[in-house]
Amino acid sequence: MTDATDDRIEPTADAQPTELTEPQQEQQPPRQQLPDAQPFSEPERVARGLALALLVIPAGVIVWTILWSIGFIASIVSWGVAVGAVWLYRRGSGARVTRGAFWGIIAIVVVTVVLSLLAGIFTDVVAAVGIPFTEALTNSKFWDVYFDNVFNNGDMWQAYLPQVLLALLFAALGCFMTLRRLARESRG
Repeated sequence: MTDATDDRIEPTADAQPTELTEPQQEQQPPRQQLPDAQPFSEPERVARGLALALLVIPAGVIVWTILWSIGFIASIVSWGVAVGAVWLYRRGSGARVTRGAFWGIIAIVVVTVVLSLLAGIFTDVVAAVGIPFTEALTNSKFWDVYFDNVFNNGDMWQAYLPQVLLALLFAALGCFMTLRRLARESRG
């Protein structure tokens, strides 16, 4: 991870080269000229930043699921996902958020919210079936019941509709200011 500002490649202006004595010069092999270090291109930086920002997805899903199982729908989780994705993006890319990265971060937030809702429903189905959580993760019959309910059970979705709408509303409210600031940054 080097770029044009890395001091390991280009010495700083105040670094003084030292003169070697004649015996030291004989012992050292001739130096090869290092090629100029090229900074990463913008697409490479965006890809690196977004790849690191993907780490926020499992963290967001876990926190959301814990709060969901307690009975809370918290906008703080989506705000944390948005802030975490931006922070991780900046750490990975080493640059400001570009327009392409802005849309990538929005996609990460949306995917996290959708997966979080599905994980919340998963915990509810585990509780309704009455099996241990770890057994539900590895039991193929449970997964058949879960997917059948998610994709074919209209009554379940009618029951979940108020919770899902509130969760989406709070998710939008939770990350709105962060994403709005990010949109301004990506334009300039």
